Amino acid sequence: MPSARILIVEDERQTVDTLRDLFEQHGYETEVALNKQVALAILQERKMDIAIISVSTQDVDGAGMLNELKKLHADLPVIVVGSQKSKRIESSSLKAGASIYIVKPFENIFILQAIHGLLEKQAARVAPKKTAKKHTKSKR
Repeated sequence: MPSARILIVEDERQTVDTLRDLFEQHGYETEVALNKQVALAILQERKMDIAIISVSTQDVDGAGMLNELKKLHADLPVIVVGSQKSKRIESSSLKAGASIYIVKPFENIFILQAIHGLLEKQAARVAPKKTAKKHTKSKR
């Protein structure tokens, strides 16, 4: 699979470093935004394949960030990362357009599998669909 570009929107330095290192070790390109303005600027300037956003950042909550991202790129797969297991936050994130909700601390293999699955799903949706050719015999 070709290298994918991942936008990380998170203001917790340790999480940013962990995710960036993990993704780059696995061949992904990363961009980091610590706030909404930087995240939106990156999305306007560059094509990103996936966004990973925190439930809360410096200037906006995860729902607000998710809504802004979806306005720019409705089809962008988004993983929302929270620091607590909450059915309410998970449900509202998924209803707002998140693909997956993950609770910290997370297993590296789990987040890599989630990204791989989302990229495969995205590729399948974008790929041209092959139609079966119908062979008909002409009757005389």
